[in-house]
Amino acid sequence: MNQETMLYLYHKMSGMIEERRNGRTIVLLGDSESYRTFLKEKYGQEEVMLLTTIKKKASDKVVYIGDIRHQNDKYFIVVPRIKKTLDLQLKLHSFGYTDFEDCFFINHDKISLDTYVDDYTDEYGNHIHAPSCQVILEEYTCGVTVDVDPSCRFEENSLIVAKTFGGAHVRIGKNCVFEENVTLTVFGDADVTIGENTTFVRDTEIIVLGGMTLSIGKDCLFSFEIKIYCGDGHAIFDLHTRERLNPQIKNHPKNIISIGDHVWVGMRSILLNKTTIGSSSIVGAGAIVKGDYPNNCIIAGTPAQIIRRDITWSKDSLANTPDAIPEEYLTFTRPE
Repeated sequence: MNQETMLYLYHKMSGMIEERRNGRTIVLLGDSESYRTFLKEKYGQEEVMLLTTIKKKASDKVVYIGDIRHQNDKYFIVVPRIKKTLDLQLKLHSFGYTDFEDCFFINHDKISLDTYVDDYTDEYGNHIHAPSCQVILEEYTCGVTVDVDPSCRFEENSLIVAKTFGGAHVRIGKNCVFEENVTLTVFGDADVTIGENTTFVRDTEIIVLGGMTLSIGKDCLFSFEIKIYCGDGHAIFDLHTRERLNPQIKNHPKNIISIGDHVWVGMRSILLNKTTIGSSSIVGAGAIVKGDYPNNCIIAGTPAQIIRRDITWSKDSLANTPDAIPEEYLTFTRPE
């Protein structure tokens, strides 16, 4: 993890640390150049006191933990890079420093929540309500909110993965179905909304990068082996201006995939960032989709183009008339 990424993480974690330290002096267990840089920016400190569990000659930069034994009223220990282990927690506890109350581990292990865990909350600001859905919180994950309606169904190997350094939100409405091998992965500041009665058939990968928004309406149908990439994955720069062309900025109007209500996405389609698909439309099999597409149309090809307007569709493969389709989906394609 590079220094820029770590600084982003520290800024996200700083609020949690400030809530707990109550003005106490911060001492670091395990040196971290990136965290010292962060402290200098935040507090104007040129030097940071480092803590060691090995007895050595004390200095103005290094202090032995035995010298601050049971002084948790004065000192707050922050552990930037070392993983939290039971042995280390017990050792700190023996010196009077209780996890979260008197010390804070920024790096925590991966947390895997099985399908039988309906509700989960932790000190890192993660709040998960996902009955019958496996959720994985990777290392450093904080500030993630997942709210899955209890009526949803997740079948074999379908799960939600959070790889975020702060602030991702996932909301899934009533009666959604995630059949086999459907994975939704979110990163920092991602925002995902999936409307009710939406179905993902199988073998589908959904990735929402930091600062990106994915909005899927109600009553949608996604066939198999579909890829949805909300974000580019890597930074792209203009060499003349040195400006980033694809910044991952939350709420940026271009950092979005928006799919309306009652949209049918065909097998092996790929949906890319900066895409809008209007309600009651169809995406043909194998299409590569990027851009703005209106309602009630068929789009297909690589790149996808409109091939027919003024259509709708039914989940009932035996229907011979549109009479049973809700009136809201019987709308002519909007003019360009």
